[in-house]
Amino acid sequence: MGTPRHHLARAPHAPRGRRPARGPQRARGRTRVLLTVAGLAGAAWVALRLAPAGWIDGAWVRALLPAQAAVGAALAGAVPWSWSAVSLVAAMLALIAAALAGRPRPWWALLVATLALAGASFEVAWGLGYRRAPLEARLALPATAPTAGELRGAIARVTAIAIGAAPADPSTLDADAPWPGQAWDAAAACVAAADAVASGRQAPVPLASAVRRVPAGALLAGGFGGFVGPWWREPHLDAALPPAAALATGLHELTHGVGWAREAETDALGTLAGLACPDREVRFAASVHALALLRAELARATAGVAPAGVEPPVPAEVARADAALREVLARYVRPRWRSAVGSTYDGYLRAQGLSAGLADYERAGVLVAAALGRCSDHPDAPLCPGG
Repeated sequence: MGTPRHHLARAPHAPRGRRPARGPQRARGRTRVLLTVAGLAGAAWVALRLAPAGWIDGAWVRALLPAQAAVGAALAGAVPWSWSAVSLVAAMLALIAAALAGRPRPWWALLVATLALAGASFEVAWGLGYRRAPLEARLALPATAPTAGELRGAIARVTAIAIGAAPADPSTLDADAPWPGQAWDAAAACVAAADAVASGRQAPVPLASAVRRVPAGALLAGGFGGFVGPWWREPHLDAALPPAAALATGLHELTHGVGWAREAETDALGTLAGLACPDREVRFAASVHALALLRAELARATAGVAPAGVEPPVPAEVARADAALREVLARYVRPRWRSAVGSTYDGYLRAQGLSAGLADYERAGVLVAAALGRCSDHPDAPLCPGG
């Protein structure tokens, strides 16, 4: 008897109850999706890096940035912890979990997509700030460097502010004194108002006054007193900073938070905001920092030149605040670590288009002196102390 033809035509099949494996197909599909996301994010990053200056100073400064700042301010003011730290830990744990679980396969596609998305979102949240119009252009400051006489005039003006705003109890300036409690709201309001003037906005950008304290010495060991998380715009300060230095550093970081990325411009605008602030503690902290900037610039301007002119003596309260900062720096700064951190940050700044790298900080004294010099001729000009 012959074999039925339908038996010959039947193909072999898997044992009953099993289905063909689809794991490799799903993994390849996930990989394609992740690489597509990475490609789109990479293209967005390139487009943002090539964005014209007019678009940055228009759409980004006046529309996108205020929207980002409003969200960041609302979230930062709602919780006591650092969103920047939470986000970093969560991202690291997610990548580690994906690598260990092998899902999605291959895990490197998830890493590539994550980095591409981080790069594109960094440009939107922060990187465009390096290519906005310079502060000196926004404030119509002179392009020439201030003379030694102009620097001495600025020092005299700031010295008078420091004397008028000095605390009644000098012990509140010591290294172990507690930070001011109510001044942070005033500092945030003054920075937001100064930024509105410099950026040409009708209303200030929302800015939370919440300051995150980093464990004592964690930042100072590398030579920095604070930082701002680029996505959340939260100021983080080293808890070891003495009161006046903490407020001055806070002014700097708050100015980063409203969209100023270049270090010299950030330092100058934050200092000018503090000098013109109605709050006495903020004014004094800004004056201590401004005097340090101006005296350093005067020393550079007169290097190798015979002294000409008389500088006002350093007020006792300013000297005490400076001594407190030197004490803290001597206690916590680690020279080798500071050198490594400084070299890394210098490379980062150069990659963002700042050819001077860390030396860009030194321009802050020039900008402060130029702004104060303009105030001598136009005392009612914006950002003038008392103006």
